[in-house]
Amino acid sequence: MAESQTDASRGRMIVRCLSPGCVHVALMDPRGLFGPTRDWPAAGRSQRFRCVCGGRESRISYAAGAAPAEAAAAPDAIHLWG
Repeated sequence: MAESQTDASRGRMIVRCLSPGCVHVALMDPRGLFGPTRDWPAAGRSQRFRCVCGGRESRISYAAGAAPAEAAAAPDAIHLWG
């Protein structure tokens, strides 16, 4: 399968903070951050990102469209992590 087809099927990367009581979620385009799909973080638990709350434990998932497959986060809860 060509890489562009793989990118399109995986879509947006969703990073959700797993700290107790935290509701922060980031929805981002992994192509701009990580380049080709082989460099994208694997789905599942990760400590690669730091939330604005200070938490380092997160869950990474991918959604084919712009909206996450899970329940949508409140618009004011979405923050870009670094």
